[in-house]
Amino acid sequence: MNNPFKVEWIDGFAMLLNKKKFKNNIFFDENFFLYLENSDICLRVNKKGESIYVIPGAKIKHRGGKTVDTKYENEVELSRNWHWIWSKFYFNKKNFGFIKALRECLMTYLTSIVKFIFYFIIRNNFKKKIYFNRTSGFYNALTGKSSWYRPNLND
Repeated sequence: MNNPFKVEWIDGFAMLLNKKKFKNNIFFDENFFLYLENSDICLRVNKKGESIYVIPGAKIKHRGGKTVDTKYENEVELSRNWHWIWSKFYFNKKNFGFIKALRECLMTYLTSIVKFIFYFIIRNNFKKKIYFNRTSGFYNALTGKSSWYRPNLND
């Protein structure tokens, strides 16, 4: 069976969009820098009563961050942690309200603070930075700041 079948969402790397279905060519919410922009567009498509399909025979090779030079691996990881929680809060707030966003992200924020303190105590600076970035991403989303964090890729 190679017939397309309907789904609720699909990962962004596998999307083909019908531009005629998007008013003013507005596809993705530009407030997202990384993470959940694909979930947001799928939710909007579903709310409009449109459909999302998967074609089972399609072949897609997603390399998932493999284009980044390994010397920037740590900086990219810090960026991922900041943007993941920022985007999770923003997505939930935008689509389901502030309380839902808070419920979805607060535990991650609190555990990130505990982990930051733990890694500070045992002097694991990289892990400390990861959890600092998670807390910072949440705080920035909570206070309505835009997605501003970018990795430091200066040599």
